[in-house]
Amino acid sequence: AHCTIDECEEATCVTCEKGACAAANQTCEDPNHDAVHLDDWFCLCVPPAVGRATAVPAVCRIDECAAACDSCAGTTCTDAGQACADPDTHDDVLGDWTCTCALPTVGVAVKAAAQCVLDECVADCATCAGANCTVAGQSCDDADTAPSATADWTCHCVAPEVGNA
Repeated sequence: AHCTIDECEEATCVTCEKGACAAANQTCEDPNHDAVHLDDWFCLCVPPAVGRATAVPAVCRIDECAAACDSCAGTTCTDAGQACADPDTHDDVLGDWTCTCALPTVGVAVKAAAQCVLDECVADCATCAGANCTVAGQSCDDADTAPSATADWTCHCVAPEVGNA
């Protein structure tokens, strides 16, 4: 006789998982039901989580920047031209993804697109002041740090000198 056993289903099997996957809210799969192939069952995380482990519950992870879920970023960051990062991908840590502005702008926000700023006195860009003011012993002021407001910085003389340009 050809004997088979599904280690995910057999409640009387001594070496079977006996609900380990289900207890971890995961699915169980036994790829080979041949009775001589035991301990080959594995637990799979339920999407959008990913992870798999043989003969034990899996460590499940959700990258909220890449996955599709209620707490996930979706295209929030990319639509704003920003980078998305999920600092902790454990499936029990949700809602911690961030959007970060693309250089030379700066800004970070959690669970939202960031408000980016461009301080042309400190940033490195084509319209930026660079070292122009500081090399001349002056201070720099960028009146409007909106990324769309460029070439609006001015150098100011340091007291007791007066003047700006």
